[in-house]
Amino acid sequence: MSLPPVIAEAPPAGPAAGAQARMLERERIANRPKHWVRLVTACNSKCLFCLDADTPRNVYLPEDEIQAELRRGIEALGADKVILSGGEASLHPAFPALIRYAKSIGYDRVQTVTNGWRYADLDFYKEVMAAGLGEITFSLHGHTAALHDHLTQHPGSFSRLMKAMVRALRDPRGPIVNMDVVINKQNVAVLDKIIELAISVGVTEFDLLHVIPQANAYDNRDVMFYDVKDHLPVLHKVFALNRHPRFVVWTNRFPVEFLEGMEDLIQDPHKMLDEVNGRRFMVRNYLDTGRPLDCRQPERCVHCFIEPFCATMDRTIARQRSGGFSVWQPAEPAEALPDPLPFGCDTVGLRAQSWATLPPLRLPAGAGLELQLDQPTPLPAALPAPFVRLIIDAPEALDALIGPEAPPLPAGLHLEVRLRRATAAWCLAQPAALAAAAAALGPRLRLHQPSFEHMAEATASDVRDPAAFFSKLASLGLPPLQVSGLPACLAPGQRLQAAIPRLAAADFEPETGRLDIRGLARAHVSTQYRSKSVRCRDCVVNDRCEGVHINMVRDQGLKLCRPLTAGPWAADAQAQLQAAMPTPPQRPRDGAPPEVPAPSLPGFAPVGPVTDPLAAVAEAQRARREERARARAAGAPLPPLNPFGPRAG
Repeated sequence: MSLPPVIAEAPPAGPAAGAQARMLERERIANRPKHWVRLVTACNSKCLFCLDADTPRNVYLPEDEIQAELRRGIEALGADKVILSGGEASLHPAFPALIRYAKSIGYDRVQTVTNGWRYADLDFYKEVMAAGLGEITFSLHGHTAALHDHLTQHPGSFSRLMKAMVRALRDPRGPIVNMDVVINKQNVAVLDKIIELAISVGVTEFDLLHVIPQANAYDNRDVMFYDVKDHLPVLHKVFALNRHPRFVVWTNRFPVEFLEGMEDLIQDPHKMLDEVNGRRFMVRNYLDTGRPLDCRQPERCVHCFIEPFCATMDRTIARQRSGGFSVWQPAEPAEALPDPLPFGCDTVGLRAQSWATLPPLRLPAGAGLELQLDQPTPLPAALPAPFVRLIIDAPEALDALIGPEAPPLPAGLHLEVRLRRATAAWCLAQPAALAAAAAALGPRLRLHQPSFEHMAEATASDVRDPAAFFSKLASLGLPPLQVSGLPACLAPGQRLQAAIPRLAAADFEPETGRLDIRGLARAHVSTQYRSKSVRCRDCVVNDRCEGVHINMVRDQGLKLCRPLTAGPWAADAQAQLQAAMPTPPQRPRDGAPPEVPAPSLPGFAPVGPVTDPLAAVAEAQRARREERARARAAGAPLPPLNPFGPRAG
């Protein structure tokens, strides 16, 4: 069998060709609240690309601890789907019982990812189906037994997996069945053959995982890592299957720069939250004690999916330590403010319905106010702070403040106009008013391109092709404006500025005063997660440019990236960015050293390291094995070996 020819032969179209609606639906599916729960680190395969081989091996987590983690997914994370993972989760003796427990506490669907070995046994398959297993992702890495069994290092694994997968697919009351493939140097050239085999037995949904530099995959890097550009024809052939209405293709950790023209396959950026959550104990220790992540090596980082988050983490810590933040956003407008504001902040950022609903403020001495009002209302007679920055994101507010009939602006007022389609249209319709405001305010006026956590927000709000917008402004006689939130290629002729650094109280743990990991990861996705095209490697400002926000890329495509290679604007942009950043910013993949931890919020004591429960269980099991060895040597009765590790009490 072969891939559908109309798909296999045609290059995929970009979002503008009608894929946008499907992308939004994929975003909805990908963002369904779900929770990954590890049951074991044991596995009956020894995959050459295994990402978990450097975790404590052969750990069977206690059933009560797993149940507690299942409850945490419901109660703290609001998840309605759970993925039971490993190692090989089916090896846990309580696997069927844990499926039943997950269903009993409210999970709508229980999924697992498996090598399929145990599911080839009919009795086991019937038992887990009866328990309520609703979705199985089978891991197939070769189209022949020789290739698959070589990659898994487990003879017979191909035949058992195929038997199990076919059984599940043909079960009329069976689970949802899909398949994943870890794409690596050994199988990338025959990826289409692997997918064709799966289609021939009835698989219609595929998760294609790009190999990343962890554990076995890094140890075997010479035979695992491949150059994506050398295999684009076969990759594009398989990716194009997603255009067929019968099939669904997901990419996992695949480099965004190689997906130009097929941006609908860019992985939902919230996957970063799952990745960070899986390393949360390492991240916690880095934030709190400075102990680097175990994998922090530049030669790894250059291949790593979460390296952009690590760069955001480093920059956040460094800015905390240096006092480089500007705006402190309290959780509630009326809450007592720290005095002085933390981490160098000189401005309090608030959102209110109107000036009239703004609560009485007790700002620290000399602090300014940043205010976003939901309703445009006239300015008060006197500003409530030495300087006030108004965030403007609606044309009505622009009319009230800088429109042709607006009164003069007070000296202490700053304006940040958020670029949305509506505000951009106002700017083009009122060039004289915008020019007058620019002349009056000078650097106190900036246009800022906001970024959004979800593509749906970007689709609804973002200016179509910001570069065309700024070119049109220039054609109307507008002088260069202060612009932030965009790369140089999307703001031609403007004065390039860094975004104002803001920090929210909600990003800190209320119990410890330390950065909250999930909040930091979400802030990264919302504001810092950016990407470029492969073409950007030729740009004169490539080493000082972070690229375009990921959701603008997903919405409008990597075609937005227009590398600056020559000409007046290329020279101007290069000069501006070199002046702002004399040395190109370094990040983990460039060999940047780990950061020294930042202090806690004022009033909180320093915290110590945390222990990964997996490591604790592994240590307890190691101690138990040593105790048994000593008893055996002494001829004494053997203490029991609890396969689940220590239990409370």
